[in-house]
Amino acid sequence: MLITFKTFFHHFSKKIIEIKFLVIIIMAVLIIDMEISNEAHLIDQYISSDIGVLIFNLVSVTYLISQQIILSYSLKRHIQIQIESTSFRLIQRLINFMILLLIICFLTIILQITISKYYDTIFLLLILGISNSITVIAMFNIGIKFFSWYKSRRKSSMLVFAAMSCTMGITALITILFMGSILINQPGKIDSDYDVVLPTIAEDSKLLVLNYFYYYLSILSFILTWIMTSLLLRDYSVKLGKIRYWIFLSLPLAFYLSQILVSQFGLFIPEQDSDLFSFSFWFLFLYTLSSPIGGILFSLPYFLVMKKMDIDRSLRSYMKILAYALLLFFAAGSATVYHTPYPPFGLSTVSITGPSSCLIAIGVYYSARLIASNRTIENQLRTSSKYSQFFTGIGSAEMEHAMTELIEQIRKKLPTDIDKTSQDLQLVDTEIIEFLRKYQSRRKYKNN
Repeated sequence: MLITFKTFFHHFSKKIIEIKFLVIIIMAVLIIDMEISNEAHLIDQYISSDIGVLIFNLVSVTYLISQQIILSYSLKRHIQIQIESTSFRLIQRLINFMILLLIICFLTIILQITISKYYDTIFLLLILGISNSITVIAMFNIGIKFFSWYKSRRKSSMLVFAAMSCTMGITALITILFMGSILINQPGKIDSDYDVVLPTIAEDSKLLVLNYFYYYLSILSFILTWIMTSLLLRDYSVKLGKIRYWIFLSLPLAFYLSQILVSQFGLFIPEQDSDLFSFSFWFLFLYTLSSPIGGILFSLPYFLVMKKMDIDRSLRSYMKILAYALLLFFAAGSATVYHTPYPPFGLSTVSITGPSSCLIAIGVYYSARLIASNRTIENQLRTSSKYSQFFTGIGSAEMEHAMTELIEQIRKKLPTDIDKTSQDLQLVDTEIIEFLRKYQSRRKYKNN
């Protein structure tokens, strides 16, 4: 049955004219999902109606189908790389299994709401845990990669990307601890009679500490990604002019950070209770949009590389995956389900965090592998504008890393005693010669 569904999505993804239309659909669905989730405690009597349940089901089914087609699109973009790494493939298989569990839990909630008119909060906890665990695995894995690449290339963009990835992974871990602790104390079953109330956090409690960590790490992740984007786009400061460039770049950051003035310092909050409802509604509405706007900015450098250069089709596919994944990851930045609304709006947005972080790792890793194994692609990037040099750097660093792995593999096959046959020795010699031939060819190209 699962094979049939996988075959269907794989076949359907081939028929899609442009994957960008699916991303636009998911973005629209996520924004609707986030807006209703963040406003749920204000409008719970409306969303628990039959129309609210219908909207939830439409949002959820649209999200799940679109997500699977995008994941099928990314998984079918297999490339043949001369020096292959098995560790990343093992991690990818583990994440694929976790995504399958994620979908099963999501479908269970939809069926419960449709048939039984309630849902079990344990499934919210499972989805929250699985999705953020995927983010932890994917982001730490790619962060470690960037730290290793930075050791051989010493480029500031690599260090920032490494810090950004690890911060995202830590934030996901704190999210599990913080929101999971709240969900555990919620009622076991949620139906339409449940009143949505935002959880209260006691002073001097461990939950309050987790709340601060979660809040400020989320902001730090946004800021580090913004710094990364500014490093990749700095070539455009000459074309736009420094003043216009920094205004364009700083507006999304200022919009995102402006929430601190309200949430932490209490500025602009009206004193009259009659105005408080209206203020809360519009503040949450506008704050929800700050993350998707940031996602659009953060994906821009990768779209520019694709637009400005006639690059290899496979590399274009992986850059497209990376750009769309960043867009979706930050679009999901402000949703939550710990207040357990009925139906659980915010679930689609929480669920997309894991798959989108997986796509970020796939886009970065396979772009680096492809550049490392293809001198023509590296030449195109090396001779182009400055913002593509980031990819040249990670490609060269990954090639050195891959060569080190290959040398270790060859070393293990070297004879340790005189009983080795001539056939074994010939096999080792052939591999060494082939490796040196590839390495020498690459060194000649670099010198030229």
